[in-house]
Amino acid sequence: MLLIGKFKRDRNDLRKREKCVVRTERGKEVGELLTTFEPIPEGMSTAGMGTVLRRASDEDYKALATLEEENNPREISFFKEHVKELKLPMKLLQVDHLLGSERIIFYFSSDTRVDFRELVRRLASEFRTRIELKQIGARDQARLVGDVGHCGLDLCCRSHLKDLGGITMDMAKIQKHTADPSKITGRCGKLLCCLRYEYAGYKESRKMLPSRGADVLTKEGVGRVVQQNFLLRELTVEMESNGDLIIVKAADLEGAPKRVAGCTGCATKKLKKAPEIRTHVRNKIEKDTMVRSITQDPPEFRKVAKVDQIPVGHGLPVIANSKPIAIFNLDGTYHAVQGDCPHQGGALGESKLDGTDVVCPLHKWRFDLKTGAYKSVGTGNLRVYEVKVEGDHILVKA
Repeated sequence: MLLIGKFKRDRNDLRKREKCVVRTERGKEVGELLTTFEPIPEGMSTAGMGTVLRRASDEDYKALATLEEENNPREISFFKEHVKELKLPMKLLQVDHLLGSERIIFYFSSDTRVDFRELVRRLASEFRTRIELKQIGARDQARLVGDVGHCGLDLCCRSHLKDLGGITMDMAKIQKHTADPSKITGRCGKLLCCLRYEYAGYKESRKMLPSRGADVLTKEGVGRVVQQNFLLRELTVEMESNGDLIIVKAADLEGAPKRVAGCTGCATKKLKKAPEIRTHVRNKIEKDTMVRSITQDPPEFRKVAKVDQIPVGHGLPVIANSKPIAIFNLDGTYHAVQGDCPHQGGALGESKLDGTDVVCPLHKWRFDLKTGAYKSVGTGNLRVYEVKVEGDHILVKA
């Protein structure tokens, strides 16, 4: 298995990309220097570091060739034969026979825990050295076997990535990746490791940029944010005066009201005074940005729409008790779910039904209309509200 680590040395006659013999926690092995030697920083612990012993000699190369050409094939064959005989649910991935035959390590994968004590006894009896069996997961298996990623390059975990770390779904969501699992998962079946490379930058941009739906003041006038580009730190703004869509750099915003709890991105204050805004526009912004408590009134049925406003198979965005709600007409029966998509806040009420599925108009995330359950990537459910019809009015309990 290819491993990357930091090593101590007491010699200066080795250069970058030169082969050498090193001592690791596993034993003596042949390695390759990837960087030039540097002093150990003061205060840095050397516990767990390997040691560079010497430059690899011709004898070391011959011993390594013997291990790879003669020993490893025999060990693989013996292992597979006895796994089959013992009926063990194991798949052999690789064998590491350390220099000097100090230890032989067998890497395998399995869907369950395996009792391989009898197999270890047979291997030790056959090869007369220390035997280790290591069960590895999907990500380590990809690192061990090696492959090419979506980018056309060697897998990061095999070429340079030492610490795999944790990858979360938020890293894919914030970069607005497709919900298709085949596009955001690697050869190991887990989320792509490269999703976290720019995650810190995306998080910083998300904090800096106004939310979708927020009112902002630009050089062209007042508009509402309809889309964000975290990577370029740009906003797509719909102008209030003529409905045109313009691209605005974050640095060019003259006012960017912040989003607050209890609203769906509405503006709460102007960050910069703008005397050039007309009085009636300022009044409209202040009216639209009033913060309303969502817990002040207890849930009760409230009139939100009329039946003739929602054709069969269509939705309608409404507000009930300061909550954004999407109402849908499913073959004459009305259903209500939360109005904003958990992915990027898309207005679900502006979409049409696909059978019994609600499809977000922004990135096509799908949800079950009746239960609110995710049918795409993600976990959890949409909030579902109780609906009833009185006369020609639709009421939602919120």
